[in-house]
Amino acid sequence: MSLIHNEQTKLTATALNNVAVAFVIAGFVGPMVAVGYGSEAMPRDAIAIVVSIIWLFVGFILHSIAKLILRDLKP
Repeated sequence: MSLIHNEQTKLTATALNNVAVAFVIAGFVGPMVAVGYGSEAMPRDAIAIVVSIIWLFVGFILHSIAKLILRDLKP
């Protein structure tokens, strides 16, 4: 039974980590690349920077939760 439990736990953690990566890419890396290429569509005001940092922080929190889920693995 622990083998099934471990696989389900790993799948859950992987899914959550993938969502975390999506948050970081969409909310932080994407806008930084747009700024680097001089895109006019990217607003450069303080609100855009704060929102980008919030997306990065949410990605970090989701990644941390995924790591906590992995502590539930059984030997």
